[in-house]
Amino acid sequence: MIKQVLFVCTGNTCRSSMAEALLRKMLNEDLADRAAMIRVVSAGTGAISGEKAAQNAIEVMATEGIDIRSHRARLLSVDLINGADLVLTMTLEQKKTVINMLPSAKSKVYTLSEFAEGVKEIEALLAKAERIRGILEEKRRKYLEKEGSKLEQLRMRNQDLSRQMRALDEELRQFEQKMDQEVISEKRDLEAIQEQLTVLEIPDPYGQNIEMYKVCANEIKKKLKSVVNRIKESLEE
Repeated sequence: MIKQVLFVCTGNTCRSSMAEALLRKMLNEDLADRAAMIRVVSAGTGAISGEKAAQNAIEVMATEGIDIRSHRARLLSVDLINGADLVLTMTLEQKKTVINMLPSAKSKVYTLSEFAEGVKEIEALLAKAERIRGILEEKRRKYLEKEGSKLEQLRMRNQDLSRQMRALDEELRQFEQKMDQEVISEKRDLEAIQEQLTVLEIPDPYGQNIEMYKVCANEIKKKLKSVVNRIKESLEE
């Protein structure tokens, strides 16, 4: 009998928190008083304990008539796995993590999709993938046995070209340094002029905080006063 269900995701603030809430609601609707016999919990493989549910998760659950604002994330532990009769993860990687933490729990750990859609079908797909992976590795091994010497030659050529490119990069760098020395006084003069010209510009606040936008707006307003005065003067001419 399943008396405790554990949902697992990564942070326990989105997927598993919603799964926990939804299952509770569905159990209450379908089992009525008997729903109290089943405990539903959730955790995350990389959760920060005490973190609130994601705002988007809260809003989505609200449309389901569920309030998860009090949800707090918890880190997955061996005790939680051991205490559950059924562990449902969101991904295969999370399933592996759970089993690695407690190998004896393997028979009760599934991905949510795996458990919902049929264990045999999923296991068959995984077995097929493993067979294909084995064939792929064997073909690669045989190809390397046949063409391995050519691959080694290509790697050596690549290393040689890389060394030549590094030497060329260094030669270019030295050339540019010498050229910069030739024009250093002119560059300094231009930089000084550019610094004086900055007073004629309004700095772009894009990507900065709201305070910088306020500074920009105030600077524009100050300059617009002169513009307004000039316009008024032109109307009186």
